Amino acid sequence: MTEAEWIKKGKEAYSRMDWKECLDSYAEAIKLNPKSDAVELRKMAMDVIEFYCKDIYNP
Repeated sequence: MTEAEWIKKGKEAYSRMDWKECLDSYAEAIKLNPKSDAVELRKMAMDVIEFYCKDIYNP
């Protein structure tokens, strides 16, 4: 898959709130291009996860 396809897959997973697939997809895009937009998208997704899933990620 291309970087753009991984980003699209990550955005689709984000809209479904499938956090694992979202982060994994962005990570794959970042592997292909370390300066990808996926870097910021992944940071934003992590901010949302840390805000909404405090019990899971911040015991």
